[in-house]
Amino acid sequence: MKRKLLKIGLIILIALLAREIILIAISNHNVKESIKSYFNNDSSFNYKSDFIIEIPKIKLESIIKKADLDFKNLDDTLVYYKYDDYNDKIIVFGHSGVGYGVYFNRLDELEINDYLYLYKDKSKITYTVNKKYSIPDTDISILKNDGKEVLLLVTCDKNNKNMRLVVELGVNSVKTLKK
Repeated sequence: MKRKLLKIGLIILIALLAREIILIAISNHNVKESIKSYFNNDSSFNYKSDFIIEIPKIKLESIIKKADLDFKNLDDTLVYYKYDDYNDKIIVFGHSGVGYGVYFNRLDELEINDYLYLYKDKSKITYTVNKKYSIPDTDISILKNDGKEVLLLVTCDKNNKNMRLVVELGVNSVKTLKK
């Protein structure tokens, strides 16, 4: 009887892992197609509200979408809060951990002076990491639009589930892309 239960449990575990692998593969394919559509001036890309992030050091390239009212779309993608203009303070949230939708899983590897690119409105904005810090998950002070040309990347702190890792970046350059 124990052996049969163990086999059933193993089959369920394999099925769940297979589901995660399939979801990750589908998500990666959809992200790659969306990124291609941005650079090909394809009308299927939502140029009004979506943009692309590229962080070479951690091999991340993804779409960032506007957060819905209760941040439910955070489970599927990276999301930004309120502002998407590099002249303001942009705040991007993403999950870290294991499984589907963990785009910021390696965010803690970024260091001072590392860089990333945002592609928005036919512009390539280069940002440089200024600092990294952790805040309590109840601290909402970072949501204030009190900075100019600042990008905050926010995810769970891997060492403490009640803390959030914040990577703060400043604008280094802005280039208009020729399409």
